[in-house]
Amino acid sequence: MIFPKNIEDNLVFVDTFAKTNSIMEQFAGKNVRVAYSGGSDSDTVMWLLKSLGYNITGVFFDTGLEYGATWKHLEYMRSCGFNIEVIKAVTPIPLSNKKYGSPFISKYTSQMIAALQRYGFNFQEDGKLSFDELSEKYPQGKSYLRWWCDLYKTKRYNISRNMGLKEFLIKEGVPFKISHKCCDGAKKLPIKRYAKEIGIDLMLLGIRKEEGGIRSLAYKNCFVPKKYHTYGMYFPLFWWSKKDKNLFDLEMDIKHSDCYEVYGLERTGCAGCPFGGDFEKKLEVLLEFEPKLYKGANNIFGQSYDWTRKYKVFLEEMKNAKKV
Repeated sequence: MIFPKNIEDNLVFVDTFAKTNSIMEQFAGKNVRVAYSGGSDSDTVMWLLKSLGYNITGVFFDTGLEYGATWKHLEYMRSCGFNIEVIKAVTPIPLSNKKYGSPFISKYTSQMIAALQRYGFNFQEDGKLSFDELSEKYPQGKSYLRWWCDLYKTKRYNISRNMGLKEFLIKEGVPFKISHKCCDGAKKLPIKRYAKEIGIDLMLLGIRKEEGGIRSLAYKNCFVPKKYHTYGMYFPLFWWSKKDKNLFDLEMDIKHSDCYEVYGLERTGCAGCPFGGDFEKKLEVLLEFEPKLYKGANNIFGQSYDWTRKYKVFLEEMKNAKKV
């Protein structure tokens, strides 16, 4: 193991090396994989392991809507000596969208709206009723009604986390079917199936706590024992800051996907994903660098894009009205 001095003497990295070696020793001779997305963090995990002398297979889950640059980078990583398997989606995103509905705003928000739609909730009429009135009308949907009525103690579980969304849905309704299942069929279920088929004991993931989001908030430590999950999970970069990661990548001369180094994206994920507030930037990137994928994303997510834009216009009008 030979590292540049800036890495070798850095306590953040020394701590990571020690933890990683300890974990790998515990799982020596067992089925260990890296959840490889083709993204920047998963690249760093692969190179970190290789630098420490571990040849761990990466597993890439093909969602059915991947950047061409991601496929190109996967081949580059293979040319560097990494073994990377490709696992197909149980339900590719285009099919999931057609079968179940479109994602909107975020996975959690989509899950809540989809559930209310299944109960026949009329956003424009029922949306104005109290929780007690709604509970009487939809007794099986109380957990989703609590989201709608802002009754959870933690704001991130309430509709008010998205400013003006409740008012928007009461005014405009939802003219198409919403679903969060694109993530399930493209990633969650394939991972579960694959893990069961080969009997995975440990999965390494490029999750960093500093990034926030549901994934990182779900974990408090860098290691999750198998007794709490289908398999053990270890996040080598969990305590790294963005500065730490950039330093490691620079000193180790790690090359990332063109999605980062040419397209200018900060994160990859599914191409054109409507989740998050930056889908317009993603679309601009697709239009410039991958026009065929741009057309495909609009065909798949067009309704979601349009309704999100309409929501943003409504939000601006609401903010301006408050200023008057």
